[in-house]
Amino acid sequence: MIKVFFDHQMFSHQRIGGVSKYFAELLHHMPREMWTTSTWLTNNQYVKDLNLFKSTPFLPNQSFKGKGRLMLELGIPYTLYRLAKRDYDVYHQTHYETFSLLGIGNKPMVTTIHDLNFFTYNKNERLMRDTIKSVERADKIIAISENTKKDIVNMLNVDPSKIQVIYHGIERENMINIPVQRIIPQDYVLYVGSRKQNFKNFRNFAKAFSILAHKHKNLYLVCTGVDFSKDEFELLRKLEIQDCSSTFYATEGQMLQLYRDAIMFVYPSIYEGFGMPILEAMQCGCPCVLAKTSCFPEIAMNAAHYFNPFDVESIVDAMDVIVNNLTYREELINKGKERALNFSWEKTAEEHIKVYNSLAN
Repeated sequence: MIKVFFDHQMFSHQRIGGVSKYFAELLHHMPREMWTTSTWLTNNQYVKDLNLFKSTPFLPNQSFKGKGRLMLELGIPYTLYRLAKRDYDVYHQTHYETFSLLGIGNKPMVTTIHDLNFFTYNKNERLMRDTIKSVERADKIIAISENTKKDIVNMLNVDPSKIQVIYHGIERENMINIPVQRIIPQDYVLYVGSRKQNFKNFRNFAKAFSILAHKHKNLYLVCTGVDFSKDEFELLRKLEIQDCSSTFYATEGQMLQLYRDAIMFVYPSIYEGFGMPILEAMQCGCPCVLAKTSCFPEIAMNAAHYFNPFDVESIVDAMDVIVNNLTYREELINKGKERALNFSWEKTAEEHIKVYNSLAN
């Protein structure tokens, strides 16, 4: 059996988030004897929840700027030591730092591109340089959607035959085991994920929700994650929706409840690589209202209702349809559950293993 080496980068840098969740689920669904990792310092929630490997928490009760970066730097010497031993068949890079490229020699390398927003909407010169070097060295590039593959080909001038599209999966949840009681008693619209980057389009969404909320007086907005920033709260105040808007820092289990009980899940982002919350919402029976951009139509297909994310009225109309048309809402719920069945982490892992085997032989 081949051995795949995963470095420490994403497990040290990220406590929660889509990229580290992808790698954690991938390892969890691969045979344990098939992989190894150099991660020794991590506060990653998925590593802990899945009991993936032995590791040491780093100042778990302290939070400060640069903590993730410090953990990443502290892990580099051990990763380089492990890479230099060459006791693996394939190296899968978990992020784009180029230190690892010095240690792998002629070993086959895989890198995963989740999106290229740091080349466009969220420009980062250092990350751009590192990604280009990693892509050039990689023997195989995994793209998490056809839309991401298209961006890699067009923006980085990569041969399409070097890229393998492998979708993310979803863990099958038995909703019967989820607590019956609601976390949020009011009828609410659910927003999931970061709000701070401009491409997330939260401002247009908030404007649209304010119009909807003034029309439907008992409607509430729930945003998962950190508290509203000063600027966000000021926006909500100007829109007169500060009293019907709140944040909730949810656990994985609480997320299932929030999806299940929401009137709808709205994803107004202008650009994403895949959109994992779409599958999560669908599986939980939550109708999806999505921006008609990037990968969303590819992932959700006809199991979601779409809007123009640059047009506030379009967002309002899309949400209003779900509130007013219960038959259509039920139709989307059923289509969403059916669409979610096409994705699983088992399937994702199997397709990765095929890539590793093709490089090791």
